[in-house]
Amino acid sequence: MITQSEKYQIFLKEQAQNFEIELDDNQIEKLIEYMHLILQINKQINLTRITNPKEFVEKHIIDSLAILPFIKREEQNIIDIGTGGGFPGVPLAIVCPKNKFVLLDATAKKLKVIERITKELNINNITFVHARAEIASHYPAYRDHFDYAVSRAVAQLKILIELCLPFVKVGGEFIAYKSDPYNNELALSEEILKELNGELITVNEYRLPITSSSRVLIDIAKKNKTPKKYPRKFSEIKNG
Repeated sequence: MITQSEKYQIFLKEQAQNFEIELDDNQIEKLIEYMHLILQINKQINLTRITNPKEFVEKHIIDSLAILPFIKREEQNIIDIGTGGGFPGVPLAIVCPKNKFVLLDATAKKLKVIERITKELNINNITFVHARAEIASHYPAYRDHFDYAVSRAVAQLKILIELCLPFVKVGGEFIAYKSDPYNNELALSEEILKELNGELITVNEYRLPITSSSRVLIDIAKKNKTPKKYPRKFSEIKNG
């Protein structure tokens, strides 16, 4: 008799194929185990508002993996800024074992839970950092260091650019997960993008496979080092 977990594994495999994402059986099993552990702990600690497993598969796992065609899967350093419940960092770490990930978040309680879960699942290519992005990006070990910075944070794009682009090495990329419409956010980001030596590469539009919800990946290249004064204090970033 097929178990509930196996049913969700089959469901994930089908949805991933619909989205043209290839996953092996071990990756599928580990992704579903991660989901179960998150949802179990979510009853005590708020890690996600999405508690329906099928919705979780679509909006957390599949959406996190939508970036795969746009990143190299070979010994790249990737930082997930504002990781929250571990998205997109943990699903990407499971599927991209050769990449090294840093998951950064300002909430220690959440971060400790995610770290405990990843150790339980034997996911060994993640380092966890408890810090605010605008502070951590001034640390010499992280500034101008990463091949990719990614974020599914809900902040406005111009805020995310200032928080995230300083982490990226020259020649690297910051990729922001955003909902559609995005044109207004992009227009408001032009000034800070230029100031931080970033350049828009592409905007990749896609729809999630079940609900057909519109999403975009905004891909920004870093052409030169970030000026030393950036990022500013968050109050200054927020107020313009």
